[in-house]
Amino acid sequence: MENCSMNQIDITGCRVSLYPMKDDFAANILRSIEETNTTAVWQQTDLFSTLYRGEAASVIDAAAALFINAYDPDTHMVGEFTFSKGCPGDLAGDAFLNGKNEQPNQLQISEKGTFIVHCKYSFYVFGRENYMEEIAHIVSLAEEIGLQPQSAHYVTLLTGTAAQLFAYFERALAYAHEKLPHYVLEGTVSVNSPSLKEDSFHG
Repeated sequence: MENCSMNQIDITGCRVSLYPMKDDFAANILRSIEETNTTAVWQQTDLFSTLYRGEAASVIDAAAALFINAYDPDTHMVGEFTFSKGCPGDLAGDAFLNGKNEQPNQLQISEKGTFIVHCKYSFYVFGRENYMEEIAHIVSLAEEIGLQPQSAHYVTLLTGTAAQLFAYFERALAYAHEKLPHYVLEGTVSVNSPSLKEDSFHG
């Protein structure tokens, strides 16, 4: 496994799909796309999702802003995120890379991302025999940032503010970017779910 051929292209990608549970959901998604600063990433929106490609920190910045800009305190919303780097089938094109790891949405994320979210996610490591150790380390980073990780079948559960969650994603993928040749993080983020008791919304 250590000799598995991995793609050396230094591009991180993320597909984001937003699902606001409201009648005018399309307007809500389009508004969020317009309000998200994408000057530091390559962007494409299609039938299913919005794709960001570029440097890891910049991609996470755009993905976080897209979710946070779509937030409505009266609306249940779910976001699906797939972050990936190192796929053997990846191509060198369609990316914004300037070596600066710019994060033009950071102020907006910190100011607006104070609401509570719930997340389930899975982290996959490829090309490493010690993949379980690496996954355990990624989960431990969530503990350090105060996200209360809980194990469940096939996923890890997290609870915290939106800003905390995406700060964790940034930290986890920064570690993965440095240490791992090929990885995928898949996360589902929910806010204002009617399945939760009212006091759960406030932590």
